[in-house]
Amino acid sequence: MQDKSFLQAIQDLQARLSGDFQNTITYMLVHRTTVAKATLDIQDEKVRAVVKNTLITDQMITLLTLMKEMGILDKTQYDEFTAYLMQSLTNQLYNS
Repeated sequence: MQDKSFLQAIQDLQARLSGDFQNTITYMLVHRTTVAKATLDIQDEKVRAVVKNTLITDQMITLLTLMKEMGILDKTQYDEFTAYLMQSLTNQLYNS
């Protein structure tokens, strides 16, 4: 068995975390879990705000992805919406 390089290990970890996060977003949508309920136990108000904004943004991107797959949005519209959401999230994170 060949050892992974540090970069490969980090990339594998990022992929796994990304997949886990996407599973969480899907679970929240399927089970109609609100972001307020999901973040209720986070005591630090600033951390809760960052997590809320991230969860809401990612839920919206997931819904936009479904709309694109259903043919409601084309790729250009999807790209425009997701770029706006990601830029908004980035601005919120820097202003927190």
